Amino acid sequence: MMRYLKQALEIFIVISGWCLFVIVVVDYIVGDLSGLIDTSLQTQAWSLLLLFGLSRSSTLRATNQTIRQWFAKTLVGAVVGPVLTATRGFFASALRSVYINVYLLADVLFCVGSPLLIISASAGWWLLPEVSYVSLLVYCCMISIIFFWGLHSNLVRLLTLGYFFGYWLVADSLLMYPFIAPAAVQENVALGMTDALNALLPAVGLVLIVYLLARRHGLQTITQLLNGHLRISASNSEPVKELNRELNREPDENPSQDSSRNILSNYLFLGCLLMAIPLAAVITYTAISHINVHLLFVGLGIWALDLYWQHDVANEPALSSDWRYFLKLSWKY
Repeated sequence: MMRYLKQALEIFIVISGWCLFVIVVVDYIVGDLSGLIDTSLQTQAWSLLLLFGLSRSSTLRATNQTIRQWFAKTLVGAVVGPVLTATRGFFASALRSVYINVYLLADVLFCVGSPLLIISASAGWWLLPEVSYVSLLVYCCMISIIFFWGLHSNLVRLLTLGYFFGYWLVADSLLMYPFIAPAAVQENVALGMTDALNALLPAVGLVLIVYLLARRHGLQTITQLLNGHLRISASNSEPVKELNRELNREPDENPSQDSSRNILSNYLFLGCLLMAIPLAAVITYTAISHINVHLLFVGLGIWALDLYWQHDVANEPALSSDWRYFLKLSWKY
């Protein structure tokens, strides 16, 4: 009986997850793109986080596959299935071609444009009074971090290009934007740092809790791994045997005291988790409020496309791979 209830609950969660995904996408298209209805960024972001967490469950993925196989065997699936397969194949082929071309184009623009942005910003600092030395330094550090990160991530490359060209198109001084970009970036960073102070205390508390958990359970995990490695090892040296005996040595306390200590440790662990959940929720809420909704959904689409077809273009000649090879050789020698 419980097994059937569990299966029914898994099927209900899978169907509800797909319905929630459709609702979020339609809400974005109708509300954010068309402007017909009011939308909530917090609701959309938390729904996507929930869907991402559900998608990581192997049990729910197996249930989703079972539902698809069952639907293919039904009368509706037998009639609609070939049409859906042909339509999906056509759109997948076209989307794959577009993805590969955009991937290679973004790779060239990112690898060539990033050094040019630093050069144009330096020229703006030299020629324009609006660009200060501090803003130039902050801008160059940000571009360098994004550049090294983007060499390993197509998602970062595409989002960075979209963000830059979007700001460039809406800027008042269209042709001057690459030169005064450090001043604009400094203003945005100042606003972000002012708002980030509200989440500073929860962030410090969360870091402290994570440190305590790692200090308490990380050492135990390392000891257990070392213990298992020494048990598997066939070495007969006396130092290894002695260390193994020390790790396997039983404590001197009586069983009741050891049990009380374990119970107290488990309650402390549960308390730390209960304190970490609201802190993480506050930090996530603050971070979501600073996310652009279009970048959120575009990033989700790019991430999904990377999962499907990034391996098809990973071995193609690209400037990012040449940059990675050059930096690897420079670091090595």
